[in-house]
Amino acid sequence: MKTSTGQKIKIGIFTVVGILLFVVGIFLIGSKQNMFGNTFMIYGNFKNVGGLEIGNNIRFAGINVGTVKDISIVSDTMIRVDMLMQDQVKPFLKADALASIGSDGLMGDKLITIVSGSSTEMRRLKGGSRIRTANPVDFDKVIGQFTNVATNAEIITAELAGMAVQIRKGDGTISKLLYTDDLSRSLEGTASNAQRITGSLSDIASQIQSGRGAIGNLVYTDTLSNALSRTVNTANTAMTTINEAADGFSENMKALQGNYFLRGYFKRKAREEGKTHNGTEPNDDIDEDLSEKELQEIISDAQKALDAKKKK
Repeated sequence: MKTSTGQKIKIGIFTVVGILLFVVGIFLIGSKQNMFGNTFMIYGNFKNVGGLEIGNNIRFAGINVGTVKDISIVSDTMIRVDMLMQDQVKPFLKADALASIGSDGLMGDKLITIVSGSSTEMRRLKGGSRIRTANPVDFDKVIGQFTNVATNAEIITAELAGMAVQIRKGDGTISKLLYTDDLSRSLEGTASNAQRITGSLSDIASQIQSGRGAIGNLVYTDTLSNALSRTVNTANTAMTTINEAADGFSENMKALQGNYFLRGYFKRKAREEGKTHNGTEPNDDIDEDLSEKELQEIISDAQKALDAKKKK
């Protein structure tokens, strides 16, 4: 069976279209994987790549500028990620640029995001250089924390529900505060008592301020201070009089001791005191006894001496 000319034309068209689609596919894939154009390589070390795969995009300032070329395990704490970068971004990659692993949207593929360095940094990353990296967030730990938070929230809500039921039933102080007026009446009584007390204190303060009563006299008048001053002056005068009387009495005693008739009496007293302290009796030829007449004369002389002292 021979192939007709129409069939040959159809087969040719299908073949050409297939070849064109294949070329376009290769071009698109190559463009996406940076297989065409000038590129350079850099690498970064991570502790955890967080699901990053070979071929994922690399973004700089929100623009896709490269792809992940290779991911290799260096040690149990280090993973190396080789990045194939477009040559056009090379002048903008500073030596202190930072690469981190993120997501393309909330549930999108993983990608590497590069943040430009500081404005004062003048050095540029060269091909084969190492870029600074930041480890990605461990979403498993985050999910675990959210699980714990949810569990705790469930426990707290259950406890709050139980407390609400108890309050609703009338148990506890909060329930009495919400559903009964006993506490309000007590508070009203307390407020009333406080008002009466403050009123009484205000009256007392007014009386004190007006100078009435002992406290008012003490705080706002000088009556008590004047009375105390007069008492002190009287006491000082009395002490002066007592001192003068004591001086006069001392002089009178000295005069009596010098009297001829009383000399024997005072010597006898001194002899008795010496005997009491020393146990010996000193010799003295003076008469120990006085007659009644002599005693009257001694008293008369003492009275005259006192009268003379008073006249002075």
